[in-house]
Amino acid sequence: MATSNTSSILLSETHQQTYDRLQQALGLQLRRQIFIAVCDNLNLRNHLALKLQTDLLSKNQTASTLQRSLNSQIASSLISLKLDLNDPNPFSQIAQYYAQNQSDLDNKPLIGFQILGVEHLTRQPPGVQWSFLRHLRTLEHHLDSLEFSLVLWISSPWLCCIQQSAPEFWRWRTGVFQWMSDPTPSDLESGTITLDSTSVFEFSESNKSDALKQLLDQIQQLQQQSASSPLRQAYRQLANIYRDRILAGENAELNYTLAIQAYEKALEIIPETGFLSEAEFLLSNSQQKPGFSSPDNDDSIDIFNDLGTLYWMRFRQRFQGNPQSTDVLSDLEQSIIFYQNALMKTDPEAQPNLYIKIQKNLGTAYTDLATLQDPSQNLEQAIIAYTEALYYLKLNQTEIDPAQIQDYATIQNNLGTTYWKLAQQTQPIPHLKEAITAYTQAMEFYTPQQDALNYALLQTNLGTAYWTLSQYQPSAKLLLQAIHAYHQALTYRTIESAPVACAATYNNLGIAYWHLANHYQKSEIRAKFLKRAIAAYQKALSIAPHLSPTQLTFDPLATHNNLGLTHYQLAIDSNLPLGKATRISLLEAALKHHLQADINESTQLEKQQLTDGAVPNSKTTEHHQTTLSYLLRTIRAFYNESGLQGQNQALSQIPGHLLPEILRAL
Repeated sequence: MATSNTSSILLSETHQQTYDRLQQALGLQLRRQIFIAVCDNLNLRNHLALKLQTDLLSKNQTASTLQRSLNSQIASSLISLKLDLNDPNPFSQIAQYYAQNQSDLDNKPLIGFQILGVEHLTRQPPGVQWSFLRHLRTLEHHLDSLEFSLVLWISSPWLCCIQQSAPEFWRWRTGVFQWMSDPTPSDLESGTITLDSTSVFEFSESNKSDALKQLLDQIQQLQQQSASSPLRQAYRQLANIYRDRILAGENAELNYTLAIQAYEKALEIIPETGFLSEAEFLLSNSQQKPGFSSPDNDDSIDIFNDLGTLYWMRFRQRFQGNPQSTDVLSDLEQSIIFYQNALMKTDPEAQPNLYIKIQKNLGTAYTDLATLQDPSQNLEQAIIAYTEALYYLKLNQTEIDPAQIQDYATIQNNLGTTYWKLAQQTQPIPHLKEAITAYTQAMEFYTPQQDALNYALLQTNLGTAYWTLSQYQPSAKLLLQAIHAYHQALTYRTIESAPVACAATYNNLGIAYWHLANHYQKSEIRAKFLKRAIAAYQKALSIAPHLSPTQLTFDPLATHNNLGLTHYQLAIDSNLPLGKATRISLLEAALKHHLQADINESTQLEKQQLTDGAVPNSKTTEHHQTTLSYLLRTIRAFYNESGLQGQNQALSQIPGHLLPEILRAL
């Protein structure tokens, strides 16, 4: 640990009080205490860390042996460890230290460990930085072995980063001790980094753009001249070229790689006007889509935001190709790191629009991360980001600026969808109510005249939230609200304007009517809603054949079974004044749809086996068993209605491959 220039430091009264509180907390020698010490000035931090080690040791030793003991790390009751940048796992380092010094530690009083050197992660690649955060998130797994206290020394930007990206560690903190002071230009001793632009220049040899070649030649010249600021801007200009190609539809992976590389090289260069702040360098080396920054804002914030968006876009592209690839998760994690870093540099009071945009981007990235790991925690982080964006949209405004209406409605819709997803993980009722509130507030700023399809999307989302809530709080009123929202959406989600969305909404409407029917005991009311469910299901199925199976967002096989079940319920209701012929007709319709579900399933399976040798999975088997149970129930209803003649009439329509299973069950 560096000790230079620390003896001359005089602590202010506030600094001394903060130090005394930390020293007293450590002096209690309690187990499993996690202290976060925040100090941006390295000289002050080093002084405090050494003073802490010295003062705690002096309580256990005489003055005559104190200086000698300071030269022995093992003799100290508070042990300082510098974070290993090759493997930034503080828990592993502590375990390793224990293993190497166990015999000495057994005979010495041990208060705990203090971890220093986190600021050096500033200049490490994003993978290393994210690795450190991931290790912090595993704290709970190490608690049983923490027979001492732990002090983690960090700078202010890392405090925000840990709070957002390592919530498990943050929740276990015992206390946070902050020393407010001017930052030191830490970890920037080498000045401008030596750049390796080999891959960029190799690509330029085959590129036919004269402007691009000129820019690359200029970069080579600026490197030789060591002109920092012009070189930084040239790299940013180069990154913008590749970024614009991507936005124009040239989604080749090489364009992403080169754009990201150029932006990161721009960040590595220290402007000639002075040092970048640590917030600027922190992590820099490394259902609204995240957006790129405009060139009018602070240079570094723009680059951080653009890097976050590029990594996010590449994540989406790679996820479609190979969702199991490790690169997919890495891209998304790096996207989040860059968005967080952009937020650290952004003043929400002075730059509210930029702050709102980055928070919205961050929310989208966390929502995507929830599909890959830790869904509840990442969805909660997305909600925090969206809520923060909405707060600054509404701050000091009696009404939303007309220019921001689109943003406000979009963020509210994203917030509602995130709450809906979180409801699938935990606390469904309160989260679904929050989703309904968000969708309803978004609706206040959308009209069908202004944007018909987005208005319909919001109505559909609102309907789905009401329907889902009705599954946890059974209520005809909730279902009627869902049905009303679906009907509103279908006014604008037509077969002509949005066939895929139209079919899905009709399917949802059928489900809502079916559940509503089951809320009523009177057969006439039940029948009315069951017939409406049939009409909605039939409409959805009439659209589906005109669409590609990959476009559909609902399962037609399930819809056929639902339609068959609805016909069956009407047929067997003895309280309905239906003639025998009508009941048989309804049962025939039920049988037809259940058979259609099985035939379609068999056809899909045959296609899969021909193309990739797929074998039936558990879901396929479960689907088949469900359809089989519906068929058996319907055949028995034929028997109840018309005896053996009716049963034989039904069996005559069963395909040969199903007859053995059916006859065994009967």
